[in-house]
Amino acid sequence: MKFEVLWRDKRTAARVGVLYTSSGPVITPAFMPVGTEGAVKGIFPEQLWEMGYRLLLSNLYHLYLRPGIDVIEKAGGISKFMGWAGSVLTDSGGFQIFSLSKLVKVEEGGIEFSSHIDGSRHYLTPEDVVEYQHRLKVDIAMVLDHFVSNERPRKEIEDATFRTIRWAERAARKKEEINGETAVFGIVQGGVYRDLRRKSAEEISSMGFDGYAIGGLGVGEKEDEMFSVIEVTNEMLPDDKPRYLMGIGEPYQMVKAISMGVDLFDCVLPTRNGRRGQIFTEHGKINIKRTEYREDFSFPDEELPFKKALLRHLYTSSHINSALYNTLINLKFFLDTMIKIRKYIKDNSFEEFVRMTKKIWRKK
Repeated sequence: MKFEVLWRDKRTAARVGVLYTSSGPVITPAFMPVGTEGAVKGIFPEQLWEMGYRLLLSNLYHLYLRPGIDVIEKAGGISKFMGWAGSVLTDSGGFQIFSLSKLVKVEEGGIEFSSHIDGSRHYLTPEDVVEYQHRLKVDIAMVLDHFVSNERPRKEIEDATFRTIRWAERAARKKEEINGETAVFGIVQGGVYRDLRRKSAEEISSMGFDGYAIGGLGVGEKEDEMFSVIEVTNEMLPDDKPRYLMGIGEPYQMVKAISMGVDLFDCVLPTRNGRRGQIFTEHGKINIKRTEYREDFSFPDEELPFKKALLRHLYTSSHINSALYNTLINLKFFLDTMIKIRKYIKDNSFEEFVRMTKKIWRKK
């Protein structure tokens, strides 16, 4: 995999680049729609492609449990299994250690866990995670990391941070052993502690990964703490490799992170919130179930033929098309936002876009 920076904003660390994966080029900054179990909910793969998306996210933990690595391997890999023409990044399952902690036992060798589907017991090592993603023929694989809540004691966060470093060393050796087309990204952890983030970034970036991710944020910490961590981490990461902020999708948070040098994002917000009746527009979020939209015949997106009154009617009627239309609108907004961001960076006026975005999305 190759990453090339094409343009840099003169006043911030924002940049426009191109990520050349084994499935084709991806222009950055880029947002990845989330297809955890092999499909992005509420939209067809060809719709995403026609919109302009070229990179999706899926999840090894879920695919490993169902339908299984063997099934997807026999199908010809994850892209063919999904019916997707673009690139795929798979998360390793580190977030599931956090979110399903009652079912997970973390050891130095790896993680032992009970399936949330049928209770069966499983064991994954850092080496397994790299090998399985290679067998899935993903374009970008994430290493196994140990992520604990930022509310836990510092000693616990420190232990998880250094375990993540040791696991990354093992993943890097497995990557060299396989020597395949799959790119592998290391993950920086460290909670909200700047010294731990510096140490983690220093160690992980010395291992020669194809890209680097900032994990463990967006889980309850204060926003200024998040931005502080992003800033100090980006200062330590190689300039010639892509940087991925995991799980962050609030518009202003993405824009601010891009001003610090982040290139990639993923989040369930546009799809999950769309199913719940929340729509992202250039003027902010709207909750379409509100009575005020009953006779509102304007469009959330002028390029799409869905009036607010129709969207409210479908949502309050529990119509299946409610999720489809809302998801389409939201994912188009996220893509359009990335396109605008690239233009402002090329024009060396990205600071202006940061201010505009903050004004719209920080109305408090």
